[in-house]
Amino acid sequence: MIKFILTYWFGIILFFGLFYWDLSPFSSILNQFQTDFTTYLTSLLLPSNMVENYHIFINNNYSLVIEKACNGIIPYLFFLASIIAFPSTISHKIKWMFFGYIIIITINIFRIWIVVESVLEKPSNFYFVHNYLGNALLISTGLTLFFWFVNSREKRFA
Repeated sequence: MIKFILTYWFGIILFFGLFYWDLSPFSSILNQFQTDFTTYLTSLLLPSNMVENYHIFINNNYSLVIEKACNGIIPYLFFLASIIAFPSTISHKIKWMFFGYIIIITINIFRIWIVVESVLEKPSNFYFVHNYLGNALLISTGLTLFFWFVNSREKRFA
């Protein structure tokens, strides 16, 4: 258990340093790509006049900006650190790295869509849906994926 916790926190520090820290050259390239990708996929779910660059214009008073913190990388890095830290085969981890990325990014797109639809319905919904419901959705997705990862691995040490 101690090994898992230490490896997990080392992974968090390493992954956030490489893939999220502003001073990392790789971080800016990755996050620019991810933000572009997230904006593009989100635009497919909304009327074309609502999305311009990284802005989703909900109404005259509200717009949502998809930026680095909203592109889905943060929950993915937490998931990635947990599967790297947990004992399993390399092939199992690689499979779940890809599967987890697809699921987390899909849920993140859905989260953005939910925020937009909720604010269209009632503008005062923004704070609750964005800060609580959206984050709870991403956290529960990451935990569920990790649970599936653990339960689908080979039981070599049973």
